[in-house]
Amino acid sequence: MKATCPHDGMHLVRAADLADAPGDPMLGRTLDGRFTLLAKVGSGSMGAVYRARQQPMGRDVAVKILRSDRALDAAAKGRFLREARTNSALASAHTVTVFDFGESESGELFLAMELLEGESVGERLTRQKRLPVSSAIDVARQALLSLGEAHAKGIVHRDLKPDNLFFAKVVNAHGQTHEVVKVLDFGIAKMLGENVEMNAIETQAGTVFGTPRYMSPEQAQAKSLDGRTDLYSLGVILYHMLTGRPPFTDDDAIIVMARHIKSVPKPFAEVAPDAQLSPEIERVVMRALAKDPASRPDSAATMLVELNAAVEASQAVSSGVRTSVATGDVPASSAAAGDSLEIAAVGQPASRTPLLLLAAAVVVVAGLSATVYALWPRPLPRAATSASAPAIAIAPPPVAAASVVEVIELPAAPAPTAAPRPTAARPPQPAAKPSASASAAPTTKLRYGTLE
Repeated sequence: MKATCPHDGMHLVRAADLADAPGDPMLGRTLDGRFTLLAKVGSGSMGAVYRARQQPMGRDVAVKILRSDRALDAAAKGRFLREARTNSALASAHTVTVFDFGESESGELFLAMELLEGESVGERLTRQKRLPVSSAIDVARQALLSLGEAHAKGIVHRDLKPDNLFFAKVVNAHGQTHEVVKVLDFGIAKMLGENVEMNAIETQAGTVFGTPRYMSPEQAQAKSLDGRTDLYSLGVILYHMLTGRPPFTDDDAIIVMARHIKSVPKPFAEVAPDAQLSPEIERVVMRALAKDPASRPDSAATMLVELNAAVEASQAVSSGVRTSVATGDVPASSAAAGDSLEIAAVGQPASRTPLLLLAAAVVVVAGLSATVYALWPRPLPRAATSASAPAIAIAPPPVAAASVVEVIELPAAPAPTAAPRPTAARPPQPAAKPSASASAAPTTKLRYGTLE
């Protein structure tokens, strides 16, 4: 419950809030008859942020009051009001909402924004040094959604840094609290103009229309800017979140800006070897950190697509399955054989190759047996009515010409007294010279289960 004066109904400032900002003349003041400043919640090189009560809506908001030396002439004030009007049109859930803006009776320029609860990415990095890969990627994804809308409307942030990315606690429709990343201070530097010398560096925050540690090369050289300068700054932030430090850590702001212009950031493996960061994600970060804007992604949407693809590729590599395989376990030898693998669907019948081989072997054995049986030599019966018929003997097949049956005429022998019976084969004898008809007898050969 907000304390008010019983005499005039004015909002009262708590003693604890006065103690946190001793001597601050803004506490207790009402800007433009609508925003009563109740507590100071932060400050920076651009100005200070206060918790205020908006009348007559009765809601708490955050009011940023820009430093008076940042807007000294009528042209600068006009530029601020035009840009503030444009920023108030941003509707992304990942961009802080601007409710109102204007100039107070005493000349202060202010922005009234939604009051956020949580902490900035910078504060979390100070506490944790670096973020888990999944958290860092999620921050970048949500920031890219905000940047995509702003760039489409011609708004360039120009001062993207960890302190301008905020983990806001949001309560959903089911009463559950979760974190949403919101981008703060869109276009503040552009609002205030571009006619500031590059050597006018703020000693408190080290900024020249941006923070040197997160500043793009073209911004450090005072060149014209577009949305790709924000992509470079987000690449620096992502590098910081993943490795635990920015690419360039020199204490002198001028040296840091010079490194952004000339030096190549060190590889992840050298800066944070224990993090074991995937090369796919590193390639996306290094592409965003290209010195030439033309070598960076051409838009926030393009960078988001590349980042998502890198995450999918790194997950596939870590699980041992290539990106062309949707599901299934792939042996390492198969995965190394090529980029495209066919995986049998779950429930597919087992291979019938062993059954087919067995059946083929049975057919081959049966055919071979039939061939041997047909070619095996058999005794020829004698004529029963002729006593002087010559005896018939079966010569064994010669060694060099198998399966050759040869008929040899023997001298006459006494007629047998018993019924004709087959004559026993003689022991192997040297083969006689085969006849012309015998030399043409077929041969049998077996090769790999095929009869030729």
